[in-house]
Order: sequence, then C-alpha cells, then structure tokens
Amino acid sequence: MDKLTVLSQVREGHDLLSLPQALAQILREVDNPDFGSEQLAKIILRDPPLTAKILKLANSSMYRRYARVSNVHQAVQTLGAVTVKCLALSSSVFHPEQVKAASGVDPKAYFGATLTAAAACEKIAEAVRYRSVEEAFIAGLLHDIGTLFLLHRYPKEYRRLLEGRVKGAASILDAERKIFGTDHCEVGQLLASRWRLPEYISTAIRDHHDLGAEAESNPIPRIVRLATLMVDQSPTGHAIDLETRLAAITAAGQALGLAKGQVDEISVSLMPATLAVAKYLEVDIGDVEEILSRANKEIWRTYFMVENLFRERQELTRKLLQQERARGASESKAIAMATLSHYLNNAAMAIYGRSQMIRLQVKKGNGDDVLAMLPASLDVIDAAVKKSVAVLAEMRDISPIDEVDFLSTSQAMNMDNRIQQRLEEIEKESGLVLPVEADITA
Repeated sequence: MDKLTVLSQVREGHDLLSLPQALAQILREVDNPDFGSEQLAKIILRDPPLTAKILKLANSSMYRRYARVSNVHQAVQTLGAVTVKCLALSSSVFHPEQVKAASGVDPKAYFGATLTAAAACEKIAEAVRYRSVEEAFIAGLLHDIGTLFLLHRYPKEYRRLLEGRVKGAASILDAERKIFGTDHCEVGQLLASRWRLPEYISTAIRDHHDLGAEAESNPIPRIVRLATLMVDQSPTGHAIDLETRLAAITAAGQALGLAKGQVDEISVSLMPATLAVAKYLEVDIGDVEEILSRANKEIWRTYFMVENLFRERQELTRKLLQQERARGASESKAIAMATLSHYLNNAAMAIYGRSQMIRLQVKKGNGDDVLAMLPASLDVIDAAVKKSVAVLAEMRDISPIDEVDFLSTSQAMNMDNRIQQRLEEIEKESGLVLPVEADITA
C-alpha cells in the first residue's frame, strides 16, 4: 500500500462517503455566494430522513431558543449553514455498516468515542465562551473521519494495527504510515477539503494528534485537540501513555485558558452528554449496560497503566539511588585518595629529605655530625613511616566502592581527623604492624 494510491482514492473514490444527491446539492448551495436559506430548505426537503434529523436537532435543548421550530426553513436559520452542511455529512457516514467487521473494530465503541469527543468539544467551547458552540461540536463530530475511511476501505490492513502486528510503531500514526504511507489525520484533512469544509475544521482534523502544533487564530483546533486527549479513543492499542497524556491535557487546557478543575468537570459530564448526542443524532452506540461495560474496561486499562507506571517509577527510583550512591562513592573516593596521596607524598619527602642530609654528612666524613643529627632524623622518619602506615590502612578500607562507609564529599574531605585517629591507634600498639602483615596474622 502506498500513499499516492490511498490519497487518490480519497480524492476520486465513490464507494465510501459518497454523497447522496441531496447532500451534494446542499454542499454546492452552501458554497454558492448567493446562498439562501430558503433554497437550501427546498433541497433538504427532498431527503426525508435528513429533514427529520435537522428538525429534531433544531428543536433539541442544544439549539432551541424560544418557540418550537416547525419547518426546515426555520431550522436552517436556527442551525446555520455550516452546521446543516456538517450534520448532513455526518448523517451520511455515521452508520455501523461503514465500519466493516473485517477491521475488528466495534462500530458502537468507535462511534461512541467519536460522539464523546464531539460532546467534549461542545463542553470545552462553552467553558472558553467560544462564539459558536455548534461549530466546535461539528468539528469534534468529524475530526476522526480519516480513520473511518481507512476502516471502511482497508479493513483487513487496519486489523493489523489492532492486533499489534506493525513492528516499530510508536503511535497509531506511525503504524498507519507504515501500512498506508499516510495516516488518518492527512486522509481526514483531504476529505474535508473535498467536501469544502471551513479551514478551521480541516486544520482541526489534521492536527488533533499533534501536541506540538502552533497556536491557531481560531481556537477550534485547540478545542478538538483537548477533546481528543480527554477521550483517548484509539481503537488500536496505540494509546498515548498515561503520564504523557495527563501532561498534554494540562498543557492543552492551559492553552485555552482552562483551569484543571474546569477540565475535570468537563470530563465528569461526558457520559450523559454523549448519550444525549447519540439520541438526537440517532447513532447507535449501545445501551447503557454496553456503555458501562466499555467504561469499566477503560477503567481497568487505566488502572493497569497506573500500576505499571508505579512499578516503573519504583524501579527508576531504585536505579537512580543506586547510581547516586555509586557516583557519591566514586566522587568521595577520588577526593579521599587525593588527600591520602598528599599525606604519602609528604611522608616520603620527609624520609627522603632526612636520608639525603645524613648521606651528605657521611660523604663529608663528619661522623660526629651524623651521630648528632641521627636522633632527630629517626624521629622524623618514624613519624613519616607511621603516617604512611595510617594512610595505607585508610586506603585499604575505602578502596571497595560497594563497601565504602561514606557517600558524601564532606566526609571524604575530613581525612585529617581520620588519619589522626589511626596515628593514635598506632601509638597505643606495642609494635608497628603494616596492613599486609595485619591481614596475614589475622
């Protein structure tokens, strides 16, 4: 499967999402610069099911303002051209037969997730006081239309995503690109262009998975992006990980000026809102028992994600502590060794200095001078040897990093006290015992 083949079928295909004659006329009429609601109403009346749906929606609690809408002309004026256009489109594609059984996707679950996203868009638009809640609702309704195209046109290929048979795919978009050469966002955008939908809806369809998309002048794409994150509707098992998703929801909410509490309130209200949307759009998403069963599965999936995240955090914490301990021990050892090396160097230089002085006097033949200076020289040499022994013992104790007694550099810097303690211990001993000899006698 290649990209050119898929996209050419989107542009030219007539079997999927092909438009009924009345709908094609509606699209042409809305795009007409001399558009009139009366002419549009006449076209709608030629399609009785669409007429009934539009009248029902216009009289729903979502749109009804004052008196009951009794005719299509009033409905068009109430809903607006964009809503009528998109509602007509949705009425043509939101049917179970569009999701073929070979794809392995449950139509009720898929449409339920799509309607939940639409309901979320409506709630978010209300919260941010967007000028047209209807536009946000329609954008949410059509945002995943590209997936529907792929599910219908290539059900067997799409089943590979569900069964996790796409190797090396980090996300649903990666998996789709590996199979089709394109993804449902690009396919959806092309469909939107083919249907001549407003640019902000086309952009929302294209960018609803793009967490790094630039801020648009119209908030609809941001509204749809947040709704998509809240619903987490991926049918493929390539859902975004929980931690990333929660962070993205927070960021998307802040980009729209919403506090966390507002986002939480919207999330809690989505189930009854979805049921209401399904009712007035007449889309079968299952009865309450089926919906609750899917919700319980989602809760369990989230629970296992949280449990795995907790375990990963525990393991990460353990590794970090282990690394920190090893780094602390290594740094402390380096500081301690440098200090001890300094002590050894001083002791060696003291011994060497005294031996050189004695040799000089011997060379001159000053035997009396040699004897006179010998007691003081021996004292210096004894002190240097004792200090060397103390340093060697300290080096022996701190060499194994895994058994090091200190982990902080402040303790490693305190070598003076440690060496002094060892010297005092040596002074108390009956004789001088080197570390190696001590190991042998032990």
